[in-house]
Amino acid sequence: MKASEILILNGLGTKKQVKKLIKNRLVFLNGRVVEEDQEVEGSLYYQEQALDMHPLKYIMLHKPTGYLSANKDEYERTITDLLPYKHLSMIGRLDRETSGLMLLTNEKKLAKRLILPEYHIERTYQFTCLKPLTSDDIQSFAEGIVIDGNIKTEKVQLRLASKQSGEITLHEGKYHEIRKMFLSCHNGIKTLHRISYGGIRLDIPEGSYRELTIEEVNQLKKLVKNEEE
Repeated sequence: MKASEILILNGLGTKKQVKKLIKNRLVFLNGRVVEEDQEVEGSLYYQEQALDMHPLKYIMLHKPTGYLSANKDEYERTITDLLPYKHLSMIGRLDRETSGLMLLTNEKKLAKRLILPEYHIERTYQFTCLKPLTSDDIQSFAEGIVIDGNIKTEKVQLRLASKQSGEITLHEGKYHEIRKMFLSCHNGIKTLHRISYGGIRLDIPEGSYRELTIEEVNQLKKLVKNEEE
């Protein structure tokens, strides 16, 4: 990995900004000034700050309710309050009252692809709703539901544990989509909890995080790999 890439992933600026740091002789490799952008191994420093030489991060977070999916907020708690890392992109945000699995990475290209509708990435949630679901409701979910007046969702899969609870799986991530689908059925969501994204399943306690395994990262990359790559 080049020095500029490591500087960017350590949050030291844009490509233009970090190249200026190198040009100004503020970056050191193994005790020597880095004269130009180059592949680097060893210990890299910006002035006296030691940099992470393995800066690509892939994180699973178990988001509790009451936290915003945001990097910062003046008044509310955000998911970054639960993490030691900064500058991570969120793969599929959860609203304040939705809990469960969040994936985050600073590999921005991967993060962007994993939320694009054309890849049909599978997301599964556990839910409870306000009123019992009818057979007509279940049929509507199976066919796709009109939300926001004229937008029809893709077909979704319901697996009921009771008439007011179960799991729902969808392959797109429109804003508040599940809540809007239930509203279109004259119902409402009481609790919503994401348990998987792209086949990666939540397996850590609420409020905690862990790094994804190499196998999990490769699994996500395979989901959005283009044929020409």
